[in-house]
Amino acid sequence: RAEMAVFLLRTKYESDYQPPAPSGIFLDVPLDYWAAGWIDQIYLEEITKGCSTEPLLYCPEGNVTRAEMAAFLARALEL
Repeated sequence: RAEMAVFLLRTKYESDYQPPAPSGIFLDVPLDYWAAGWIDQIYLEEITKGCSTEPLLYCPEGNVTRAEMAAFLARALEL
């Protein structure tokens, strides 16, 4: 899921896109995690709601199904 965040934002914008600094939205994504800024940004852009809402988790090392990826792409690209 962490790699997916990078993929989605670089697809939406450009390959050299860099997200803003992370703010620590998800409890399981430390500020120093390599993809923290990317993960925070896809949440702020309402591409994802995370893998849990109580508590708010992202599950950065989790897998993404084809169905989930289709939904993420549709939201990211506003299809």
